[in-house]
Amino acid sequence: MLYLQLLFIFFARIIDVSLGTIRTILIIRGEKWPAAIIGFFEILVYTTALGIVVGALDDPIKLGVFCLGFSMGVIVGSVIEDRLALGFRGIQVIIDRDHSFMVSELRNLGYPVTCWEAQGKAGSKLVLSMVVKRSIAREITQKIYEMEPGAFVVFMEPKYFQGGYIRKK
Repeated sequence: MLYLQLLFIFFARIIDVSLGTIRTILIIRGEKWPAAIIGFFEILVYTTALGIVVGALDDPIKLGVFCLGFSMGVIVGSVIEDRLALGFRGIQVIIDRDHSFMVSELRNLGYPVTCWEAQGKAGSKLVLSMVVKRSIAREITQKIYEMEPGAFVVFMEPKYFQGGYIRKK
């Protein structure tokens, strides 16, 4: 019976913290209603696990399993959120002016690119700016580095935006 309680506490914490990670990210992105629904289940699982541990605060094993479940939940929640790739990612790329061919190549591949000239320490640069679904951000970055291994790439998390061209797939 004790082992079942310990397993329940451990996996309940993994579940509730994973849900909390996803809920937090949804809130940051302005998705109130899905976050609220996930929050309901998160607190339901948490309260159930906590109920088992509160009566046994003098039991270091239950307390340790409760804390270990929390730690593992942070990892599992982060992996789940990364795989879901919810929302959008802003990508800013700085390249030497000599690599301006990249703009048309990226556009030909269907990626939305806005660019402008800039001046860097080592001379003329181009700044490329894109907002894309997170699910394709790594794919785009890989193509950029294939074309220009010396590109400087920065990821950003846009919360709100309107208009423009966004590639759907």
